[in-house]
Amino acid sequence: MDAIQEKLQPLIDLLPDKVRDYWWAIYGFAALLMVLIVLAFLRGLVRGVFGKGKALQEDWAKKLREDLTSYPPPPGAPGKQRLTIYHVPVRIRLVVLAPAGKEAEIEADQAAELLDRVLPGLGAMVAVDRPRIRVWPPQLSQQGFATAFFRHTVTGTKEGQPSCWVLVAGRSQFNQPAILLGLALSADEPNNLGRLSLEPHQWLDVLRIRESQS
Repeated sequence: MDAIQEKLQPLIDLLPDKVRDYWWAIYGFAALLMVLIVLAFLRGLVRGVFGKGKALQEDWAKKLREDLTSYPPPPGAPGKQRLTIYHVPVRIRLVVLAPAGKEAEIEADQAAELLDRVLPGLGAMVAVDRPRIRVWPPQLSQQGFATAFFRHTVTGTKEGQPSCWVLVAGRSQFNQPAILLGLALSADEPNNLGRLSLEPHQWLDVLRIRESQS
């Protein structure tokens, strides 16, 4: 205490005589007040930085959100060929494409060409079904992309319940540079396929194009 008093003596001498004996309380309170002011400033700064980041994330979430319950039905009747997933006939209502990595770029008008590399003839299905096509920012993780696609694509039914909607997401192995693909498929009847996360080699096994039976 004596060492502190010695260092603060010039300031203590500035205090009125009546309160000079209480210098420790006065300057202690002043120091505490300064600490609280600094902490409040830092708290506001951190909140501003992270609050802005949260707002940007929410803005991106709104841009990526697709509410399938608001989608119109597929245009017209199916063509001579039908896309099937595990033998269930479906129509393509949403295509989401994203580069796998930061170096590649994708344009929406490349959709048919890129889809044909995933499954020959899939681009022609897009021409018939005329789905909504979205291009997402580059993605670094296949699993992260699938999770985001499932989260932002709203089917209107709870997970595990029968639905006419089937969501499929994964990485394509035949595109260079590689792409990440998400499809929202509409079936004629409710089914339990739900959400499917595919490995690159599974696309050709899970999706098939067959001659229409109608």
